[in-house]
Amino acid sequence: MQDMRSVKIRVLQFSTTTLLLGGLFGCGHVAQSGLGLFNNRSVPITSISDLQQSYEGNPTVYLEGKVASQAPFVGSGAYELRDATGKIWVFTSQNLPDRGDEVLIKGKVQYQSIPFAGKDLGEVFLQQQEQLERKPAKKGAPLLPEGSYEQ
Repeated sequence: MQDMRSVKIRVLQFSTTTLLLGGLFGCGHVAQSGLGLFNNRSVPITSISDLQQSYEGNPTVYLEGKVASQAPFVGSGAYELRDATGKIWVFTSQNLPDRGDEVLIKGKVQYQSIPFAGKDLGEVFLQQQEQLERKPAKKGAPLLPEGSYEQ
């Protein structure tokens, strides 16, 4: 009887631990857990899909992802950043990262209203304040890892 009770307690402990870890490291929480591209766990990483849904108040956020494309301008530029949840344009006056580079950035969320035919076709974007980390693209590596956001 004592052995059966001990086994039930161990199974319950294992199940509880598994549920807790599954909730902590589930798909929706990987970016916030610091287990993304970089080991910098001192900043809360925001997923791009979350950012595009709640941009009001122009918050300062941290994003990580891969550079998909560039748009250089005189004295500044922009690049499209992608993570597993979406994509966003990042404007900067700093040097543009190369296509395929992985970056961790700090920036301010912006929204540009574009009224057209009675509708707002506006776009959320990020004004980069600081590039915290950058991993150069590996030669021959695909732009985005399998299973990541592509459109």
